[in-house]
Amino acid sequence: MKMIRILFLIFVYFECSTAYAQILRSEYYAALPFWESPLTPFRGACPVSQEQAKKLIHLQLNYDSLNRVISAEVRLGDRLKAFEGFSGNLYINAPLTRVQYAGDLEIHTFYDRFGQPVEVMDQVFQKVYEKDRYGRNIKLFFLDKEGKYTQDQFGFVRYEWEYENNGSVIEQRFNEEGVPGPLRGQFQFIRTRMTYGPEGYPVVLENIDEQGNLLNSASGAAVYRYFYNSFGRFDRWEVYDRDGNPAKGPSGTGGEQNYFHGCYLREIDFFSPEGGPVTHWSGAEKWRMRYDRYGNTTMLQYQDEHRRPKNANNGFAEVRYDWSDDGHYLLSRSYYDKQGEPTNHQKDGIFKTLYIRDDVGNISEVINYKVDINGDILEN
Repeated sequence: MKMIRILFLIFVYFECSTAYAQILRSEYYAALPFWESPLTPFRGACPVSQEQAKKLIHLQLNYDSLNRVISAEVRLGDRLKAFEGFSGNLYINAPLTRVQYAGDLEIHTFYDRFGQPVEVMDQVFQKVYEKDRYGRNIKLFFLDKEGKYTQDQFGFVRYEWEYENNGSVIEQRFNEEGVPGPLRGQFQFIRTRMTYGPEGYPVVLENIDEQGNLLNSASGAAVYRYFYNSFGRFDRWEVYDRDGNPAKGPSGTGGEQNYFHGCYLREIDFFSPEGGPVTHWSGAEKWRMRYDRYGNTTMLQYQDEHRRPKNANNGFAEVRYDWSDDGHYLLSRSYYDKQGEPTNHQKDGIFKTLYIRDDVGNISEVINYKVDINGDILEN
């Protein structure tokens, strides 16, 4: 408990201090990059100028005089912005993340768009990294708002990393009983080895045994290879077995090819180990997205291999997001079939969710609608 007490003293000092660590410089990014690990907590993709960032949803990373990130901010213009709709990221967890350094510890504390401390990933109040004598992250654990150890959204209480002589990194994730778990949900890699490319992005992810040998997971996959475009956006991934043959991953595909317009992902094609079209776990062979001028996702459409709208696993072909004129707030989410007609989501029977907001953008009421058997839209 001594360690936790120290962390909370740091937190109290950090909150009460009238002058946070001085920001020496800032970076601005129009997109959040692809990650497979919290080893590197802060990265941006598609860098933009400060002037460009004023008109877009963006990530602002602020650095101190030692070139360390001391805060990460998700903003639209000069205001913090919450993740809503089809947006978000595994490792940027809140509109504002402040970072404090104390010896071999790096402590992340989270805030909402009003600057108030919040819990993320269900019940995580702080993420705490431990570093080795070279400044490399070797462990990550989580605290709740009472200073007690807790778990992330995947059920892990800690992550551990070891660095190999060839520059690769081995990661393991452990639950409360100390049992190692898979990378994410159905992603069946347990003990993973990551190799990073010259730009600092993971380019190879391997499933290995205790001796470092490649190990096929239940789907037959042992290796993922990743490729990026010049903006740092995730361009393509491919799946292989331990012998180097193309294989299927847990999503039922041999990989995916992404297509971008500038900074924004427009289409995803899923392919089989043989290279042809294949059905992704979502029930589609392709995805297509649209955005507003701020970068909010306004549409996600599921398609077949011929780019025709397709009713996927949950009974709809398209989900649409409606935003406030200033781009800050989600106003509604609705579902449509492959003919473009309103339909209900199969899991909850809802066609449309309407968010009523107060003067500062907080949700004051949620109204759900459904499509009845006659095709009429009724309040649910």
